Amino acid sequence: MTARETAASVRSGNVTALEVVEAALDAARRLDPLLHFVEELDAEGARRAAKRLDPAGPLAGVPFLIKARTPPDSPILERLVTAGAIPIGWATRARPGAVSLTFGWNGREYTRNPWDPERSPGGSTAGGAAAVAAGVVPLATGGDSGGSLRIPAAFCGIVGFKGTYGRVPRPGGRGLGGLTTAGVIGADLDDVVLATSIASGPHRLDPSALPHWPVPTEPTRRWRVAYFSTLGACPAEEGVDRVLRERLAATDVQVVDVPLKLAPTDEAWPVLSALDNGRGAEAAAADRACEIRDHNNTALADLFAVVDVLVTPTTLTVAHGYDRHEQSIVTGDPCWVFNVTGHPAVSIPAGLSNGLPVGMQVVAPHGADAVALAAARQLQADLSAPPISTTCK
Repeated sequence: MTARETAASVRSGNVTALEVVEAALDAARRLDPLLHFVEELDAEGARRAAKRLDPAGPLAGVPFLIKARTPPDSPILERLVTAGAIPIGWATRARPGAVSLTFGWNGREYTRNPWDPERSPGGSTAGGAAAVAAGVVPLATGGDSGGSLRIPAAFCGIVGFKGTYGRVPRPGGRGLGGLTTAGVIGADLDDVVLATSIASGPHRLDPSALPHWPVPTEPTRRWRVAYFSTLGACPAEEGVDRVLRERLAATDVQVVDVPLKLAPTDEAWPVLSALDNGRGAEAAAADRACEIRDHNNTALADLFAVVDVLVTPTTLTVAHGYDRHEQSIVTGDPCWVFNVTGHPAVSIPAGLSNGLPVGMQVVAPHGADAVALAAARQLQADLSAPPISTTCK
């Protein structure tokens, strides 16, 4: 069931929150030895929360996983719990200081992809993505400063949404570099939209966050789409490009041929990340990063004057091997660009290439999160359950 269906069932009394939580805990215990997505379960805490739950909330009884090392006072956690969602524990992420964060690690084993346990689920929201794709929980929390929601969503065939910068408040407030947006990853696009809406709006720890974002009601129409198989020098794998082109051709969108010339972000992103993380930067480097951001914002504004959304591969490849965790996928990476500029971007499943999910990234103008999501709803593909999941006994 989706998160919304689960909450409706709890509110109607068809199932208790405790029964839902016990099912999630059982699935976690059964599948974690295969996928290694749990850093720590909190079974007793989840049971206590289920027993005292007021079932009136929009996420009543919905189990979710928290990304490891998330501060306990994070606004997103507070608001999801207030809405009735129940955390059952913490999901794996990459080790601190890793060169590439496209893996998960529980201290003993690498997190595996439920589509193929020899593959990585991506990162850094690794465990959450694996658990959601396997059907253990419908939602997991994370943050996105360089694709940490969208990359694992693409590798695992689910949905990852990075809203316009500041869409969801963060415990540390607005970073100097302006890269990171808190968010959720989920199996269902509308669940992700609802959870993002619940988590949105200014908070005492982040009063400069964007205003509360109601669940959008963007009408369906024939979207004008610009498709680029790459935003840098590195091309997408042939299979990835083919899946996206076939998906666009199968849906009622108008693909528009329009130029786009972006400045490479591999020079700007590390500087902005250093500023976000309190490491500082040379003035000249910071100025150059701002120049790149401004150039790309202008180029994208010109593009969005002609089209509704920009579509790219979320990643240029399908999931890499779980033990190739230091493999860099950031050269020409399509995700970093939109952390630097702050545009809303959502990754949705577009299909399979050699049995592995391919993610489609849909990007819209600043503040037009509803447009990105409405177009994504029309473009997304329905995938079957992965080989390792709660539906496979």
